[in-house]
Amino acid sequence: MTASPTDPPLALHGLLTGRGWHLDGERDPGDPAFPGDPRCGWHYPATFGGQPITEIDFVTPARLQCYFTFDREGDEVLGILPAGNKRRNGCPEHDTDERFFRYAADGSLDLGRIAAELDAFEPRARELDPRAVVECLFFGPCAAAVSSNGVRV
Repeated sequence: MTASPTDPPLALHGLLTGRGWHLDGERDPGDPAFPGDPRCGWHYPATFGGQPITEIDFVTPARLQCYFTFDREGDEVLGILPAGNKRRNGCPEHDTDERFFRYAADGSLDLGRIAAELDAFEPRARELDPRAVVECLFFGPCAAAVSSNGVRV
């Protein structure tokens, strides 16, 4: 399933909202300026089991989110940020990094590939414990970094 070259934001909006995502920002995906507006995107409200979390810069773990952005070459891409720590200070289970999806040559987005990625990201985001993620950020890698006697190594 791909979105036609003329409506990738609308098709993506349909895919995401159909899965329970919410639109961020002030513009509608039908607005031609939508992808270039840095305030626009979507978030997955079921992240961390849907519990509200106080937002504190550089501390609060990232919620699962999706947005249009630019890659290192300056090309517009779709970015998905899985839930977790953005600082790479914790363990592989709690750290996160953006995934980018390029437009095809015809201007479409591969919604099938995006949906497959979301199939993995959404359940993880729902089950992720924000307290464990914050502790991992502040106290260093967890789980795999604990020895058999319970002491961090």
